[in-house]
Parts: sequence; structure tokens; C-alpha cells
Amino acid sequence: MKKILIFASNGFESLELSPFIDIFGWNNIVGNKKIFPTVCAIHNELTATWSLKIIPEVNIRTTPLNFDEYDALIIPGGFGKGGFFNDIQSESMKSLLIHFILNKKIIIGICTGALALGIHGFLENIPATTYLLDNDRYFNQLKKYKAIPIRKDIVIHDNIITSSGPNTAIELAFYLLEKLSNKENCMIVKKNMGFFK
Repeated sequence: MKKILIFASNGFESLELSPFIDIFGWNNIVGNKKIFPTVCAIHNELTATWSLKIIPEVNIRTTPLNFDEYDALIIPGGFGKGGFFNDIQSESMKSLLIHFILNKKIIIGICTGALALGIHGFLENIPATTYLLDNDRYFNQLKKYKAIPIRKDIVIHDNIITSSGPNTAIELAFYLLEKLSNKENCMIVKKNMGFFK
């Protein structure tokens, strides 16, 4: 059995979180049935950018998690006005990143979620991307974090994967499914979800 951990922040972008729930949910019905997502946060309730409210499975400030049980960390992006940047700057986020970096586990930072790695010092000399629009204000922050900015939708560097926006989330969820299972299993899930006939 494998597990993925999704760190959700206030102000998160729903489309950057939901593909990981849906695709791994489908996997556990029609696929290999051995990979489980857990949504964690530093709050008991979260409000997404577009007012969707969710209750995370675990508040890591009040309930300890054994990070050794998890094979990948997903950091969906979000909007500052919803409190996103407050959450990704937290000590809890830093502790998560330290564990996954030191253990060379997969980390996926989607859109502004990629900036969590930079804020905590884990993008130095690493090729990375983030949100590419809005006058490059987020993309330009990569230089501040001493990353190597790459103007692409998805940048994969060893175990660190960064992406540019909500449009990448489905592709990344399937990428992770294939990595944690195999290509045949990934194709079974894609077919059953209607991605091809």
C-alpha cells in the first residue's frame, strides 16, 4: 500500500487539489486499489478561493502524522487573498518539506504551490516553474529563491516537480499514479474515467 499527502491551504485552488482525490479514488475502484490520498492542513476547516469549504482529514498542528508512511507530497497552489501564503510559510509546511526532501520523496508544487519550496529554501539551483501570467510576478519570485526559472508548464527535476497552473493538475495526478503503480494501471484508470475510448 502507498499513500500520498496533500497539503491544502486556505485559499487553495480547487482544480489543483481535486484531480488527486478523483484519480486516486478511481484507482481504488478500477485500478490497483493500493494508493490512498490524505488531505492535511493546519486548520480544522478550509475555504478554497472560490468559497468551497472542506474539512481536511488531518490537522497536522493538532494530530501528528507519521510522514514515513507517505510516498509523495502534493502542494496545490492558491490565492493570497484567501490566506494561501500564510499557510505555506508555516513551520508545519517547512517540517513537511524537510522530511520529503531529506527522504528524496516526490514533491509536486502546483502553480503558486511551487513557491512553498522556494520560501523554505529548497529551490536553490533547482530548475522550477510557477504561475506564468499576471505580469510574471510569481515567476520572477523564483529568482529571489535562487531557483533556475524555466518558462514551461511542468518542470521535473529528480523528485521535485513544479507546474504553472490548474491546467497541469490532471496530467500531474496521472503522472504520479503511473510513478506509484505502472503505465498499464494508469491506462486502465484513464480509460475508465473516459479520457480515451
